[in-house]
Amino acid sequence: MKWIDVIKNITDIPENEELNNIKIEGINEKSTDIEKGHVFVAIEGYEKDGHSYINHAVEQGAAVVVGQNPIDNLPVPYIQVPDSRKILGQLAANFYNHPCKDKLVVGITGTNGKTTTGLLTTHLLRKAGYSVSFFGTVFNEMNGKRLDSSLTTPSASMIQKFLSESEDDVVVIEVSSQGLQQHRMEGMAFDYGLFTNLQHDHLDYHKTIEDYFMAKKKLFSMLKPEGKAIVNRDNEWGSKLIDLLNEEGKEVLTVSETANADTRYIFKEKEHSELEINQQRIKAKAPLPGKYNLLNLSMATTVLHDLGKNISKLEDMIADLEPIPGRFEVYNLTESVKGIVDYAHTAEALEAVLSTINSNYPEYRLTHVFGFRGKRDESKRQNMVNTSEKFCDRTILTIDDLNGVKEEDMKAAYTELLEPFTSGEADIIMDRTEAISKLFAEADGPTIILVTGKGHEKYKQAFTLPVQSDKEAFVYLSDQA
Repeated sequence: MKWIDVIKNITDIPENEELNNIKIEGINEKSTDIEKGHVFVAIEGYEKDGHSYINHAVEQGAAVVVGQNPIDNLPVPYIQVPDSRKILGQLAANFYNHPCKDKLVVGITGTNGKTTTGLLTTHLLRKAGYSVSFFGTVFNEMNGKRLDSSLTTPSASMIQKFLSESEDDVVVIEVSSQGLQQHRMEGMAFDYGLFTNLQHDHLDYHKTIEDYFMAKKKLFSMLKPEGKAIVNRDNEWGSKLIDLLNEEGKEVLTVSETANADTRYIFKEKEHSELEINQQRIKAKAPLPGKYNLLNLSMATTVLHDLGKNISKLEDMIADLEPIPGRFEVYNLTESVKGIVDYAHTAEALEAVLSTINSNYPEYRLTHVFGFRGKRDESKRQNMVNTSEKFCDRTILTIDDLNGVKEEDMKAAYTELLEPFTSGEADIIMDRTEAISKLFAEADGPTIILVTGKGHEKYKQAFTLPVQSDKEAFVYLSDQA
């Protein structure tokens, strides 16, 4: 593709006759991946600055370099732009010929529920006969092949490349607020945008809850002309989003527990729950317990119904859903002791999980292991500790990811967090596997050991047990027992 075609409709890059006919072979922001004829886009990162790698990219064969900083005396053309993150997505979309236009694209955003809703949507669409690519937190899957995922939302160049290589009918993408803020979705166009909720999180990055909300809202500016929003109206920020989208003339489908919604979910703890769509009632036993998972299923089902697919046999359709990594995964450690792994990382998510456990296992003693990530939103920590105290018989604070914070500093922060703790038992054990092992050793009678925060993720620190995740810790203890 020629340079003039790569920059088509990009207002921040003016045409230059001297460059128009340069042949472009790829777009990349990683100098190590640059090949001859590629465009290297230098991005100012949070830990590394891509402008420092321009010379390396040129040595690798870059034909053109794009960046934000003024740079002289390069042996290849250099284009200075106001925002190279934004330009990266636009260049990639042009280079790969806007692959979104030939696919049904579903984007899912929200503090909690993105992964579960995304995988439920993927599963239901496959049951309806579609082939589906999925890009999300737990893995990426395309053309029937599954790959590890390092980011909730891939980079702009990566997602455009993936879409161009996908032979699937539909693409389902988890869309994070950071991904939206960093323009990783630039050049995308969505048929459906789903909003699960907004809760107190990531304020180390977004600074205010309003900024966090506006980052999420960006997804809905990327809807195709006929695209639709599907929004959880029972979340206060969902209600605000609905009002704003209605003012903008966008089509919105609502999901709620109340009657006047496009999809109403009716949660029943001890029997089959139900969904009501267009006056049609169907049984809807969610594959994971809890009202919040019925909401996730309702969001996914709304997509299927709006596509005109038959949802009357919904329970049969979801019966063979494979377990979702790190989402309410239950392990039978002994006859009387169960371990549960969950990704919950906000006070609201913790409350949803803990209340569900209390409802489903009322006769069990509930113990809880969790921690916090260094250099991340500290303002949510006390509420999470208070939530654990409210529901649990025993709480242990431990390492999640230190992220460069000294262990003794994190332990001191934990000590302060536990000062208001007045009910139940609380302790600090910094070795995550020792904390889990201690609760297992102490278990006397029916006991739940809930471990939250990391879910499917592997440990970044070395701990005592020879394991790499919370799941592996439970499997190891069960084998030892």
